Amino acid sequence: MIDSEKLVHRVSAHIEKNLRGNTPFQTTSDFISYIAYKESQKKSDTESE
Repeated sequence: MIDSEKLVHRVSAHIEKNLRGNTPFQTTSDFISYIAYKESQKKSDTESE
């Protein structure tokens, strides 16, 4: 099984390394929350059709 704590840390490190601070988000968790929000919007859009 995937260790989600490790995964989150690796993804966070990867994002921060690649963006080098060039991001509109204060923290990685803000970014992840934004992605989750966008994904939930997509799902509700397809269900309403």
